[in-house]
Amino acid sequence: MSFGPADPTKNDVIARAVAQLAAEYNARFRETITWPRIVGREAEFPVVDARGEAADVRRLWDLLIAQGDYAEKYDTGNPNLLVTLAGEEYTYALEVGLGTIEVNTMPCRDLFAVERIMEDAVSRLVRAALTFGWRVLGYGIQPVSAPSLPLMSPKQRYQSLYRAMGREWLWYTVTAADQVQVDVARHEMVDMLNFGNLMAPVLIALCANSPVYGGTLSPFCSGREGEMALIHANEARHGMPAAPYASIEEYVLRNSRSQYLILQSDGEVVPSSQHFVEYLAEHGADLDAFLYHEHYIWNSARLRVAYGTIELRPACQQPWSEQMAAAALGLGLIEAADTIMPYVQDALGDSYWERMRTYHRQVIGRGLAAPEPAPGFVTEVVRRAEEGLRARGYGEERLLSPVWQRLQRRANPAQRMRGVFQSEGLPGLLARAAIRPAATTPASS
Repeated sequence: MSFGPADPTKNDVIARAVAQLAAEYNARFRETITWPRIVGREAEFPVVDARGEAADVRRLWDLLIAQGDYAEKYDTGNPNLLVTLAGEEYTYALEVGLGTIEVNTMPCRDLFAVERIMEDAVSRLVRAALTFGWRVLGYGIQPVSAPSLPLMSPKQRYQSLYRAMGREWLWYTVTAADQVQVDVARHEMVDMLNFGNLMAPVLIALCANSPVYGGTLSPFCSGREGEMALIHANEARHGMPAAPYASIEEYVLRNSRSQYLILQSDGEVVPSSQHFVEYLAEHGADLDAFLYHEHYIWNSARLRVAYGTIELRPACQQPWSEQMAAAALGLGLIEAADTIMPYVQDALGDSYWERMRTYHRQVIGRGLAAPEPAPGFVTEVVRRAEEGLRARGYGEERLLSPVWQRLQRRANPAQRMRGVFQSEGLPGLLARAAIRPAATTPASS
């Protein structure tokens, strides 16, 4: 491990800090996990007014509190700002944008439990929004409101991130992802991290759903990924990393070479312009500081020490009638990683990572119309993911039905929504994306 010849003493300090951080990071994950793996979902939903512009979801808090028993949590840097309602099975959380609300489920044994919890949470959310004549969308981005500082939640850390990143940060005020968390064990962390990032193009090809934003049709199927890929692009901070990781030590080192955007100092969150390796040179190994830094690196897959999971991030929020598609696909991919990874390497050869990075760029724009890296590639990956779900023994593979339909039509939700927008305009898009009370019925099991 080398950091340059200028200051051997400083290099030694950094090298020791990286090694210590890697050991502490490893120790936070369980040696073994139960199988089938535990799963959870983090789902972000745009909330819009009658014109399709971003609503202020803070006005929903009192209505949601009246519907359930929640613990209220306030922003540490802004103690008057209510940011989370935490229930027994799920939480509502204020997102970066005031027009977006996040629903997080508890860890669940199976996807049907996740589905039931999400049905309950979103049903309550939709009813509360209707009080103001607002709509909750199964869509991946604010369709009308542009990224802006007035739309940003007034959390102290968000304000500091804006000072550190400028307008790039504001894209987070409009996007809405559908993320799945899956248990991983210590011995498989690196392999699962690499695999999760490698599967980002497959998830985007099948689950992109953000082609229209700012009230106009974009060149992207996934506006989320297309615009956010430009954020600190020289650091490969968003989307697929430039290359796979060989070890957790390499993971810590490579991510430490990126900018430490914000840091905690004297009880406040302040912007920073130094790279994290410089922080290590000054302070030595500090796992809490590294985790704070790592939280603002947004690759398509990332390890989450707080939960002992792999987090798959690139899917847009899905149409409500197909709301479990991204979670089912993500879980199936992880369960079938041992069979999918050798298939990818055999089909694509030694340059498999770079070929998937090329495919990644193509699917962001073209979805399932993008040329596949090998004949029948996506179909074969989904087939193996389905087998991964079937092996869990819960019947979860049936939740992949929308994914198979997308493959059959060669059209993901974004491609379908493009057609809606072109024929019916913004009113048609809003009508199709809106989650209606009749659609939020109890989940099947």
